[in-house]
Amino acid sequence: MIHAWTRYVVAALAVLASAAASAAARADQPRRIVSMNLCTDQMALLLVGPERIASISFLGADPAESPLAHLAVGIPINHGLAEEVIAAKPDLVLAGKYTTRFAKAMLTRLGYKVVEIESPETIPGIHATLTSLAAVLGAEARAGELLAQMDRRLATVAAPAGRFGSAIVFDANGFTVGRPGLADEVMTLLGLVNKAPELGIGAYGQVPLETMLAARPDRIINLVYRPGAPSIANAIVNHPALRHGSRSGKTLSVPGRLLTCGTPMIAEAAERLAASLADPAP
Repeated sequence: MIHAWTRYVVAALAVLASAAASAAARADQPRRIVSMNLCTDQMALLLVGPERIASISFLGADPAESPLAHLAVGIPINHGLAEEVIAAKPDLVLAGKYTTRFAKAMLTRLGYKVVEIESPETIPGIHATLTSLAAVLGAEARAGELLAQMDRRLATVAAPAGRFGSAIVFDANGFTVGRPGLADEVMTLLGLVNKAPELGIGAYGQVPLETMLAARPDRIINLVYRPGAPSIANAIVNHPALRHGSRSGKTLSVPGRLLTCGTPMIAEAAERLAASLADPAP
């Protein structure tokens, strides 16, 4: 009887110790997160939700810039100024590698914990970055769920290399995307060969309309940004020559905001582009 009681007490103490450890771990997690960058805005919203976010960048609250702006409703915004961040009383500040360096340096000198996150440009990079940030936020389980779901969705639309021929991104001011890049990752996954690297484009660059047309891609892809907003930069995207600029005679479109940052939202971009590829309509 004494042995049974001893075992009961030991087991109860183990449970209490585990609960105490879990509570301590939760207490260690940042509760007032301030994000100063569009991409860290999205990562934080995906990993912890709005209840632990004290402020996000003004871009993260803009539906034209962020596909997760609907999750940011009611969260105060900042413009990357140190005084705005301090006023939010954060216990953790998330910033991009190139985010307002003066503000980051000042916050660091004042003793705030500032974590720099560089937006990944590849699918493996999304895995590594989200996993690393999740460890800081205490959201490892959530990151695992998001990444597993992303992988499943991407696997569903994957196609053999070159199945749909060649393609090139052609946007405002002749902007295009080479390699490495999120658009290139999606194109390759869907069985498209990116023409931009063949034209001497690195990760990003510009290509003249005439050069792009001479390359004769099978498809042209437009990363739509603020549709309906007129601009001189966008005039080239509506050039009459583009009607016959690709072998298929068809321009594919996907919201650019889905590929601005390296997050699991890349799966939605891939699904939308795959649906356009499968659509026989011109």
